[in-house]
Amino acid sequence: MSAAWPLPSVSDDLIVDFDLFNVEPVDGDLFAGWRRLHEGPSIFYTPLNGGYWVATRAEDIYEIARNNERFSNSGVALLREHHGPRFIPGELDPPVHTAFRNILNPELSPRRVKDLEDAARALSVDVITKLAPQGECEFRGAVALRMPIYNFLNFMKLPLEDAEILLPAADTIARDSDMGNFAAAIQTISSYIDARIDERVAEPKDDFIGRLVRAQVDGRSTTREEVRLTALNVLLGGLDTVTASMSFFMNFLARHPDHRRQLVEDPSLIQEAVEELLRRHGIFNTGRLVKTEGDFRGVHLRKDDLILIPGALHNLDERRFADPMTVDFRRADKNHLTFGAGIHRCLGSNFARAQLKILLEEWLTRIPDFHLTPGTEPKFQSGRANTVTELHLSW
Repeated sequence: MSAAWPLPSVSDDLIVDFDLFNVEPVDGDLFAGWRRLHEGPSIFYTPLNGGYWVATRAEDIYEIARNNERFSNSGVALLREHHGPRFIPGELDPPVHTAFRNILNPELSPRRVKDLEDAARALSVDVITKLAPQGECEFRGAVALRMPIYNFLNFMKLPLEDAEILLPAADTIARDSDMGNFAAAIQTISSYIDARIDERVAEPKDDFIGRLVRAQVDGRSTTREEVRLTALNVLLGGLDTVTASMSFFMNFLARHPDHRRQLVEDPSLIQEAVEELLRRHGIFNTGRLVKTEGDFRGVHLRKDDLILIPGALHNLDERRFADPMTVDFRRADKNHLTFGAGIHRCLGSNFARAQLKILLEEWLTRIPDFHLTPGTEPKFQSGRANTVTELHLSW
């Protein structure tokens, strides 16, 4: 990480040695570990990992996520010193962000996602059918890492075998705090995308990258770098949430047979279950860069301060949701922030929801009763994205 940003002038009770990459689970629940932060200040400062503020209350997290005038998305990765170009559109602010978002919106519209669902279902059925006779698996490696990237490659109209090139790098980007490893992983995926751009320039195709190559932004053609950074952003955004959510969902259902039986006996609940499980298991821990100096909720923010807005802390705040740790598939209000809020709300949220719904439908049809493999415990990792690193299931 970058060198420590000078400590702000705040009282000692607002300084907490919080490590984003080392949140400790409580009784096997990573999100219970996150929720411990609700016991402290509504906003505090950590000097670790370069130094930044952390917002812990739902109201503040929501406000910061939507306030583009004061908080820049250029700080989404919690990097103050940003060397090189920024992801498109994830690290851009209006009006540039708006121009690229307008290009991407049709690519992942509800209608386009509907067209992708049959292929996603066929892929899920194939993977699960092959697994079922084995009676056990390490779920993250066998399913959660693979299904999203297969679906992404299908969306991009790229060969499924390319998953073996992309998987290790995508995993590093999500979980590794070492900036050298992070940069190397970005380079691996960038090189892969560059090769696909070369192919589309030499031989135009009507696919995602081909359309980006030919796209117009504010009356001009996209540059090669813009095409690469957009494809990179879409790839990484599409993998983190779905991979992590699949694993957290299955960990929960393995530990809670009553909830699992609800879905087996009434599959019509699965759509609602997806939303509630997304609320209970917030994935992204994104940052914002302060644009102008001033006070916010009683603390003084300096220009270029960073502030972390963890989605899980919004979703599990009892000021926002009654009994937030309890999973209730029939909860009336499931308006979570797992996909963000405002103009930066996740572009691929429709596709993510479709993949999660399909997984539950097809898995529970073929493997309705499953549990944690005896003698094993799930392993979790916090970071820019909360995730499950190991999950052994048996049936």
